Amino acid sequence: MSSRRLSMAFTGGLFLLMAWALWQAYGWELQASLMAWLIGLPTAALLAVQLGREILGRPEQSAPAGGDEPGLADPSLVEREAEPLDPAEERRRTANIISWILGFAAAIWLVGFQFGIGLATLLYLKSAGERWLTVIGITVAVLAGVVLVFDCGMHIFFAEGKLFTWTGLTATPLFNSFCYQVTSPFKG
Repeated sequence: MSSRRLSMAFTGGLFLLMAWALWQAYGWELQASLMAWLIGLPTAALLAVQLGREILGRPEQSAPAGGDEPGLADPSLVEREAEPLDPAEERRRTANIISWILGFAAAIWLVGFQFGIGLATLLYLKSAGERWLTVIGITVAVLAGVVLVFDCGMHIFFAEGKLFTWTGLTATPLFNSFCYQVTSPFKG
């Protein structure tokens, strides 16, 4: 099977899997199905676009032969075929991605969803070399988004992290008081 056909089959299979998941979520209660629809609809749309691109194929672009002839694309913007990575570099990048995925999961398990996402976002951005102002701004925006959407907006409360369970502490009052302060002006 050619690489193109394999890619179309893979994308088509993912699209069918996502369509089935959305169909299954249709019969659930609103609060339970909201997350599936929130993630599933954009994912299905992107998969449909990708499948369409793979079926129709992309027209080949070639670099212009002449210098600055009118109507020709800028040679720096023409798509070039990527050079293959060194196998050692490929393994290093794969291990790095897997480590970050496991790190995010461990942070969520250890300190809970709200704090775990914030902590992992902070560490990821700082390790990528971002400035502290950018790191703190994005981390605060992520935390505010999670708390405002899930806790305050949809009243979906995530389990406390194992660290809180082991120590007997709880973070729920912090988020509840924040939600109360945010939503109380809107309550008649």
